[in-house]
Amino acid sequence: MTKFGFIGPTARHDVPGGGFCISVFAVIRKGESVLLVRPKAHEKWQEEWAPNWRVYEPEMLEREMRAWRLPSAYVKEGEAPEGALSRVMREQLGISRYKVAASSLENFYDPSRRFPGQMHWDYCFVFEVSTEEDVKKQPWLDAAEYVAARGAEFGSAQEDLAKRVGLL
Repeated sequence: MTKFGFIGPTARHDVPGGGFCISVFAVIRKGESVLLVRPKAHEKWQEEWAPNWRVYEPEMLEREMRAWRLPSAYVKEGEAPEGALSRVMREQLGISRYKVAASSLENFYDPSRRFPGQMHWDYCFVFEVSTEEDVKKQPWLDAAEYVAARGAEFGSAQEDLAKRVGLL
């Protein structure tokens, strides 16, 4: 089984009791719109991009399937953030040619939803990406559209990140 950057908690590595996640996010704009995806039930989500969904209650997982999200994935153990971005672009979206215009690191230290009374730390590598390619029709995507981020219902606390990077 592949190890992802959300492994924890463990006192040995000074990981907060609520765990630690390392993720990448692709912000792909077209005019005033941004590319958002809505997942469809498929093993790729729990195996490649959102392995934390394995422990979600059915209602929470159902909400994720209805919500928009930035193309994203957890960083695998030993993987560079740029490698995880490449995996998102190629495997999740079917895009092979793209350019990174800018990148930033955002982090959040908030109460854990999974471990009550504990804190959780998120490291979010955000890449501003441009591409001329369209998203390929994928069996793991219910939708992939350029939409106005304002008013979109985001999944997995991505709304906080969208605010932080100026999408909302």
